[in-house]
Amino acid sequence: MYLCLKIHAFMTTYIKQTKQTRIRTLNEYILFEEQSNIRHEWINGKLIDMPGTTDRHNKICLKLAFSFMQSLANTTCDVFMESVKLEISELKDYTYPDVFITCSDTDKNDNYVKRQPILIVEVLSNSTAYYDRVDKFLRYQKLKSLQYYLIVEPEKPVINLYYKQDNQWHSSTFVGLNDTVPLPELNITLPLSAIYA
Repeated sequence: MYLCLKIHAFMTTYIKQTKQTRIRTLNEYILFEEQSNIRHEWINGKLIDMPGTTDRHNKICLKLAFSFMQSLANTTCDVFMESVKLEISELKDYTYPDVFITCSDTDKNDNYVKRQPILIVEVLSNSTAYYDRVDKFLRYQKLKSLQYYLIVEPEKPVINLYYKQDNQWHSSTFVGLNDTVPLPELNITLPLSAIYA
């Protein structure tokens, strides 16, 4: 019986690894994700597990998405949250931003993957803080359409805004419930009170 359990465990691990190494195309990745119990980002040809988040993290994401949807209600822009893939075409990487906005007509033609975001938000967690601040931001800078990258602290009202101006990235930090993040390319503002109150 013990030997059977060991063989079963080995085969389960082997099958999982085999599935991962077979993923070579976007279609294979999408099919794999549809059948998976957890989300995976696809970076440098490798699958990276995206574990679940805390309820606090989820509530912040919901408030961000809701605030953006209200502000952009009369525009052609779309707001997506957590489960929609974003392609970094130059790198052939696929990520799941916490929240992002695209105003691109071509992005409306693909139900699974978006490619031209104007704004991306990542809400920090203990396990992803460095990845979001450094690695992901370096990857996201390859997106020519991207104008804004927001790093959101989940436990206190602090938002770091990275914005592109004259093809250079700059940053500002917004602190406290009375502060507001300006997003002129979208003709909107983001009050911190809408996220943290």
